[in-house]
Amino acid sequence: MKLSSTLFAAAVAFLAPGSLAADPNDCSSAAKARTGSDFVLVEQADNKNVASLAKILKNVTVATVFNDANHQMTTPSTGRLAWQATSDFNDMATTKWVPQGLTTTADADASGKYEGKDGFIVSWHRDDDKSVRITFVDRANKKYRHALLVYPHAADDFREVPVHAGGIAWYGDKLYVVDTSNGIRVFDLANIWQVSTGDAVGKSGSTYTAAGYKYVIPQIRWYKWSSDFPFRFSYISLDRTGSQHELMVGEYQTDTTGPIRFVKYALDSTTGRLKTTSATAKGTWAYCVGIERMQGAVSANGKIYISRSNGASNGDLWGWVPGKAAYNNAGFFPQSPEDLSFDSRNGGRVYTLTEATGKRYIIDSDSSKVRFS
Repeated sequence: MKLSSTLFAAAVAFLAPGSLAADPNDCSSAAKARTGSDFVLVEQADNKNVASLAKILKNVTVATVFNDANHQMTTPSTGRLAWQATSDFNDMATTKWVPQGLTTTADADASGKYEGKDGFIVSWHRDDDKSVRITFVDRANKKYRHALLVYPHAADDFREVPVHAGGIAWYGDKLYVVDTSNGIRVFDLANIWQVSTGDAVGKSGSTYTAAGYKYVIPQIRWYKWSSDFPFRFSYISLDRTGSQHELMVGEYQTDTTGPIRFVKYALDSTTGRLKTTSATAKGTWAYCVGIERMQGAVSANGKIYISRSNGASNGDLWGWVPGKAAYNNAGFFPQSPEDLSFDSRNGGRVYTLTEATGKRYIIDSDSSKVRFS
């Protein structure tokens, strides 16, 4: 569906190219390009407690977690993957957990597979945001297992991670997770630990448990937001299509009265870290984007795909080439689309997931079906 003349004009105004740098915290001027280096993250020291706990707990591989799946997704007639919804376990309708972020083995490795597995990782925020679970979904058999993100706060103990986890990106053996007001947390998929069954989280005597989850993934580092203006880390995605791999983060806002921005950060393909100078990572590109209710965005091959929620109505997928007007593929997604991920295989696939109770799916879309003008 083409934009109405009013919306089209608004999109042009917000997405028109600009040649002069402007206030990074103000998107009201006609020029929308911003100076990426104004958006600063500082890498904090690696968590040494990860190495200490790795000597105590049983370490398992990513493939082990995929192969140890204990829940089953289904495929309705639409072809979407639907979460298990049975009398004893119902991820489609639970109100305690809501799916938010999505990334894939195609993000993790250029081959599209990781340790021989082809699948997804999904993040879920808890209703009180006191912890985060992530889900390993095997595309081959549609089976999955949840695990818990943890923060090792002592050499022999860990606790829950109280963030919203609105977006995630998998790169090598690291999982990047946005922390809304504070930056980006990084979790170590080279240190997945198997724990005992129990309701508590952390160490109890000589036993370690994780709220009933069999596996935990520890936080290894944190990129702290360090500019003197606020930025809302609502979602994150990986672009592998250029010579320089980059993460892109963006802001969710319900209206365009305040700033809504995208920022890209360069990755070091050798270490899997953000590229830094003196532990400081600065954005390589930043732009004001006048689209409200953006839930996810991913850049690939010079194009940007943007998901937007519309309450109880179907969600939109915007196609944007920076410097040109955005095009709204209105109603492209079911209700409440969230984070996005791009897979270069099979002609290019765009993945998202939906969060509405009873309508929770993982969706695989052909990128060639997305219009950009």
